Amino acid sequence: MKRSLVLLLFFAMVSACTRSHGTIPEITPHLDEQPLLDTADTDVPAGIAAYAGKLIRVGTSGSIQKLDPNHFKRIMTAQVTENLRPEIRSGDGALLLTTSATPAEWIVFDMETFKEISRLPAGDPASVAALSRGILVTREKDTLMVHSLGKGLEKRGTAVSHQEFRSCRIANQRVLVLTRTELMQMEPPAYTPKISLLPHPAAGGFLIHKGFLYYGSENRLLVKLSLRSAKAAWAAPLPRVLSQPPVAAGGLIAVLPRDQYIHFFTPGGGLAWWSPLEGTRLYPPLQLTDNIAVFLYPAEKPVVRFFNWKKREAITHGTTIPASGSPLAVEGKIFYLARIKDKLQVHTLTNRRGIDIRVEPEFPRVTGRSLEFKFSPVNLIRPEITLSLLRGEEKNPVITETLPEMDNPAKAWLPEKPGNYTLKVEARSRDGCKVESRIQFRIHDLAELTRKNVSAIQAACQADRVARGDPAR
Repeated sequence: MKRSLVLLLFFAMVSACTRSHGTIPEITPHLDEQPLLDTADTDVPAGIAAYAGKLIRVGTSGSIQKLDPNHFKRIMTAQVTENLRPEIRSGDGALLLTTSATPAEWIVFDMETFKEISRLPAGDPASVAALSRGILVTREKDTLMVHSLGKGLEKRGTAVSHQEFRSCRIANQRVLVLTRTELMQMEPPAYTPKISLLPHPAAGGFLIHKGFLYYGSENRLLVKLSLRSAKAAWAAPLPRVLSQPPVAAGGLIAVLPRDQYIHFFTPGGGLAWWSPLEGTRLYPPLQLTDNIAVFLYPAEKPVVRFFNWKKREAITHGTTIPASGSPLAVEGKIFYLARIKDKLQVHTLTNRRGIDIRVEPEFPRVTGRSLEFKFSPVNLIRPEITLSLLRGEEKNPVITETLPEMDNPAKAWLPEKPGNYTLKVEARSRDGCKVESRIQFRIHDLAELTRKNVSAIQAACQADRVARGDPAR
């Protein structure tokens, strides 16, 4: 028995030693905004979407690209025959594209197979209530139209008052419609409404999560409703009315009522955490792996607040580039369209990864006096650092060295010759990320620097004595 316990302890220690050195949090105080240069195309972006952990870029020329959000490599490409308007919608694996020709058509595109599903006459983009690879739901005055896509393009109409309509979603080919007082569930092929009365009047959108429907009520409640029984599991009080759909945050439910705070509720209805927004919401909140991201006004330079519900802390980032339309989240990164100098581009907001270099001391840097190169990895996992020091235009480096993994990497160097130097650094992180950085500095001749400084000191002292009226000597 003792031998078994010893072996178990040994293997536990071995597995602990062989684990990775950790992972980079998805959001840190070091954030970068940059255009996706690898996705540059000859046409203007019509929009972006997310599907199954991939970024979808649609161009006005009809080009459609599926991109890896980590390396921005093209995984799949497609081309529709017509030019497109910058009016795209997405939902449940499908894209809704609008052709620029007259009369305009709607193209329903499958983001899984990367093939066109069907076409139909285009209507008002604002009339689109929900979309999936098999269903398109539109609103036409006081009628909700369910289009069964594919062969036949059958459609069914259901009367829903414009004033009473709140929101519509598609889950597992089932259409769910929330009105002020009712929940309507419609299933194929007939799409006959199954109507249940709501326990509290709905104020806006809703969330479907693990078999339950969450919504905000007009009487300031967050309601958890069972889809199977259409009965309320609980109703938690809110300080203000919630009209926006709740957001899943791991095992919690995040809501943003009209009180300028974000609230996180447990599956049992308890308030787990809340935090001030510190601004007015600009776009719908984004769900990341460990954070809820909220864009705040001003629109010209939005502020982004990241709320980590695990650590119960918030990080604020002030952006420099205004988003053109609602941003979206893919694999812990935020993507958005931005107009820079009248050019629309796809931009990303993500952790900055790099290595900062410091050369100490700053002064004097002279021959015969040791310098220290200090390296500060930014969001890298115990990187291997290779440095190369070049003098002027010389091709052969003064130093070439690879530093072992260490917590505070540094390198001391004793300069022998004056001149201009360039320190190049390459860092390879444990997770495969490779970054490069460089810094330039000058080494002075000690004797010459001393002579110049002594002359300057003597001249300053002479001028000071004259200014005080001291007799010149």
